[in-house]
Amino acid sequence: AIVIASGAEPSIPNLPGLEDSGYLTSETLWRLRELPRRLVILGGGPIGCELAQAFARLGSSVVQVQKAERLLVREDDEVSAFVRERLLADGVDVRTGCAAVSVERGDATTLVCESHSGRLSFPFDTLLVAVGRAPRTAGFGLEELGIPLAPTVETDAWLATLYPNIYACGDVAGPYQFTHTAAHQAWYA
Repeated sequence: AIVIASGAEPSIPNLPGLEDSGYLTSETLWRLRELPRRLVILGGGPIGCELAQAFARLGSSVVQVQKAERLLVREDDEVSAFVRERLLADGVDVRTGCAAVSVERGDATTLVCESHSGRLSFPFDTLLVAVGRAPRTAGFGLEELGIPLAPTVETDAWLATLYPNIYACGDVAGPYQFTHTAAHQAWYA
């Protein structure tokens, strides 16, 4: 039997100028050797919120940009509101309803966004992309085997793929990206 447990990786949006910006993700953030003075975080999910609060408390000037009208869209409205209040109290400049359109370089590198109030630019020293995670499915030959990927590896109720001896579990299989879910699925597989 084969168990595919390759996890997930940060999703990177197709944003003009992003590739040349030196952006970081939750996986590459750890290469920082000094505190960024101005940090822009693109994304208002759990990773973006956690890191916004941490860096603000450490002393960075943090702007958090979220395309949706509220943070933590999978949570109840009250939870989103509470987290927003806490982030604001910690000094995070939270911008919801603010869609990133490009990264531009000039006197400063800036994240350019469109919002209800028009076009906004947020200069940064460091840009953290935290817009979600995508299953790691490339390079295993799953497509050649005809195993459906939509976007996770498609499994049955017993975590078997199209082939009864090939299983998938954890973030690569979904539906939840939680360590405890992955651990349970791994045990089951």
